[in-house]
Amino acid sequence: MDLKTPRWGDIAIAAALLVLGLIGIAQTVEIGVTRGHPYDAIGVALVVAQVVPLAWRQHYPRLVLWAVLVPWLIAVGFGYPDTAAMFAIYVALYGVAAYVARREALIHGAAVLAVMIAWTTVGVLVTDFVPWTALVAVTLAVIVPMMVGFVDFRRRERLTELEVAHARREQAQRTVATDAVRAERARIARELHDVVAHEITVMTLQAEGARRLAKDSDERVVQALGTISESGRTGLAEMQRMIGVLRASEQEAAEAAEHDRVVAGVPLTDADLAPMPSLAAIPQLAQQVEDAGLPVDLTISGTSHVPAGVELSAYRIVQEALTNAMKHAGPGARATVAVERRRRLVRITVDDDGRGAISDAARLSGGHGLRGMRERVQALGGALEYGPRRGGGFRVMAELPSGDDQVAVPRAKEETR
Repeated sequence: MDLKTPRWGDIAIAAALLVLGLIGIAQTVEIGVTRGHPYDAIGVALVVAQVVPLAWRQHYPRLVLWAVLVPWLIAVGFGYPDTAAMFAIYVALYGVAAYVARREALIHGAAVLAVMIAWTTVGVLVTDFVPWTALVAVTLAVIVPMMVGFVDFRRRERLTELEVAHARREQAQRTVATDAVRAERARIARELHDVVAHEITVMTLQAEGARRLAKDSDERVVQALGTISESGRTGLAEMQRMIGVLRASEQEAAEAAEHDRVVAGVPLTDADLAPMPSLAAIPQLAQQVEDAGLPVDLTISGTSHVPAGVELSAYRIVQEALTNAMKHAGPGARATVAVERRRRLVRITVDDDGRGAISDAARLSGGHGLRGMRERVQALGGALEYGPRRGGGFRVMAELPSGDDQVAVPRAKEETR
């Protein structure tokens, strides 16, 4: 097999134990040995052989354990005094427990313990400088590092499980967010189709009526009105064909979003299924929210005309903001909704005095409507701000560009009188 490159941390451990072992050898040579065999070239070689394999302890923990144990057994058999190099066995035992499956680690640990006890027993019986307490020391020297290794092995397993679970949660949140945005875009496309189709139909009918009324006038006017009528019918037909593609995407996105809501425990409401709501439906929406337990103070000001598409988006923004308030504001909270209709602008402000921050638990349970809300506002060229407000609570504020899309013919007639 290909020998893997040792890690720098393991090389450092092996080098440190080797230096300590050589220092121990120098000390025994300096002060002399009263018991056992004095160190010579063979003894030094055995110390080096005990320590060097530790450089590969993470790559080959089982092999390293036995590669460290054999030189130690030989050194003990020759009677060389112990040095710091003997700690290599403990490091190798820890490595087996920390990097090998528990069952296999226990087998290797039990085998090493049996060999070391047997060899120590021989030393106790044959020599006069190995005390019987060495049997206890050898047993603990095997058990303790392996227990530490088992604890680290379990800790790494737990960390891996938490990392995998966290990655799965993030992926699930991204999927839910994507489905919510897709569903909102599809619903915007459907509602936009309904609004624009209505306006094109009105435009076409007005052009047809004007052409009939102007049949005795300038031929160029009649021809222009006919062109407008024909363009309207062509555009409406093209939109019907395009909407067929959007319907399939809408159904797929809606099914995915509905599944996410069911999983999150958020059932569909009547407001989700209601067709083409407008600003006039906001009081009813506020009443529904109050009936659900969140008091709402509603103010709608201004008399400027608002296009149907902007009205629809304004309603959806209020709906989503109140939904977030119900889910995240907490018990005892109160919401305030202000809708201001100006000549060229519709301003929407929804405040609540609850906790004011969407927690991790709330994000896990859904809470992706703000992304869909931003899609609506951006589609209309407006601006959206949301976040905790000063004094506590949460604020959603949107500004939607608005223009007068009413037919100007009656006004022109009025001016000619």
